[in-house]
Amino acid sequence: MPEITADKIIGKTLFAKKDLTRLNSSLVKIGTIVAGSPVGQVYSYIQRGGKVYWQFIDFNNKPYYVLHTPESFKFSGDVKQAVEQQKKEVEKVEKEEKGSVPFYIEKYGKWILIYGIGAYLVATYIKSRK
Repeated sequence: MPEITADKIIGKTLFAKKDLTRLNSSLVKIGTIVAGSPVGQVYSYIQRGGKVYWQFIDFNNKPYYVLHTPESFKFSGDVKQAVEQQKKEVEKVEKEEKGSVPFYIEKYGKWILIYGIGAYLVATYIKSRK
């Protein structure tokens, strides 16, 4: 499941985490975007060859594209808030479907069990040292 859907990205400004290749509509290199600089405001996206390319519009109203990879972009605060909101909505739906107790047991049960066993082992070790 993607962490965030494309509809939450469209209209937002993306920033380059690393140097990125700027491509034309034929996906031929037309320039480079330097790390840390704004890539632009996302207009749309395309999928070609199993890859996603974000579409941006330059000052001359010409589209350009940048390949999406997980380590390519930094998102503005709006996108981070959208990701958090989407995670909360998914958890809320899961909680409603499963019920509160099974939801929390599934989410935290493993850690409670691990800490419980650890506490028991530490207590047993301390008692055996006396």
